[in-house]
Amino acid sequence: MYFGWQVQAEGSGKTVQGELNKALFTISKNSDFKSLGAGRTDAGVHALGQVAKVSIHLEIAPDNLLKALNGNLPEDIRVIHAEKSDAEFFPTVHAISKEYHYRFTSHRTFTALQNDLIANHPFEVDVVAMREACKILIGKHDFTNFYCEGTEVSSYIREIFECEIIEVPQGQWTMLPAHYVFRIVGSGFLKQMVRLLMGAVWNVGRGKISLETFKSSLSSVKMERLGAVAPPQGLYMVRVNY
Repeated sequence: MYFGWQVQAEGSGKTVQGELNKALFTISKNSDFKSLGAGRTDAGVHALGQVAKVSIHLEIAPDNLLKALNGNLPEDIRVIHAEKSDAEFFPTVHAISKEYHYRFTSHRTFTALQNDLIANHPFEVDVVAMREACKILIGKHDFTNFYCEGTEVSSYIREIFECEIIEVPQGQWTMLPAHYVFRIVGSGFLKQMVRLLMGAVWNVGRGKISLETFKSSLSSVKMERLGAVAPPQGLYMVRVNY
């Protein structure tokens, strides 16, 4: 398991950016390089569509860089596309929106093969009520109550463009079970915001909190948490839009 995207202090464990930097060093034979991701991911969280900008002192075509990186990265990290960018491009600042998926089942016991890929919330849930909670999230809101401290931010206001619960049937060619996807697209997300929202939406589905309480939590007035932080393995950074 990787300890998220961002490079940590020495001895803190492997990270995706750390492995990328090792590959860049091997390719360029120079320590004068930079890498910058579009966003952080926590330990155990997956990224299908992370975007990173790298700067190295080496003339190399994008396709050749892609092949060289994949030849030097661990097999569970892959670069799927590379292109040149201008010096002014920043994957963080210039992102228009980001899309996250949280995959989960709601069974008393989870299947043997899902643990690292799909979270299990072992309670019966009312999916109709959860979908109503998703509708409430669409729009511009203050997410003070859905943020874990650790990174300073200038504003807790974010805009959610799309939010829904999708049912996924069991795949014919996979051993993964039928499950749900909490899909959310927004202008940006605070630290652990999606996982906290998932925890609250689960509690709406269990009838532990009302839709009115959930709606009232989207304000700058600090409230008691409406749910636990959902486990990391269900969360996927799916894409960053520019």
